[in-house]
Amino acid sequence: MTAVCETLGVARSNIAERVKARPSRTRGRPPLADQELVVEIKSIIDDMPTYGYRRVHAILRRKARSENRLWPNAKRVYRVMKVHSMLLQRHTGAIDTRRHDGRVSVEQSNLRWCSDGFEIGCDNKEKVRVAFALD
Repeated sequence: MTAVCETLGVARSNIAERVKARPSRTRGRPPLADQELVVEIKSIIDDMPTYGYRRVHAILRRKARSENRLWPNAKRVYRVMKVHSMLLQRHTGAIDTRRHDGRVSVEQSNLRWCSDGFEIGCDNKEKVRVAFALD
C-alpha cells in the first residue's frame, strides 16, 4: 500500500482509515411515494388534457390550500409527470406544417371575414383612426 500511496501522492494513513471505515449512509430523506400524486394529476389531466405541469401544480396547490394540507413542489410535479409520460409536447419554435399562406377559400360569401383598426397620433395632438373590414 505504501508504494501505491507514494505514486498517487496521498497519505497512507488517510487511505488506511478509509479502508477501515464503514460505508457512508445516504444523505437526505427518502423519496416520497408518487402514487397518490399520480392519481391527483391524472384526475386533473382527464378533465383538461391541455394543461401543462405549471397549471397542474397551481391547481394542486389551490386544492391543497383549501384542504389545509401541504402541496407538492413544482419540480416534483414536473418529475412525476415526466416519469409517467404526462407532459405536453414541447413547443420547439419550428415552422408548423399547416402554415397559412394568406388565401382563404369558402363556398359562400359572408362566411369568413376579418377586421382591424389602428390610430395615428398627429403633431397637433389630434388622432386619426382607421378601421376596415374585409369579406
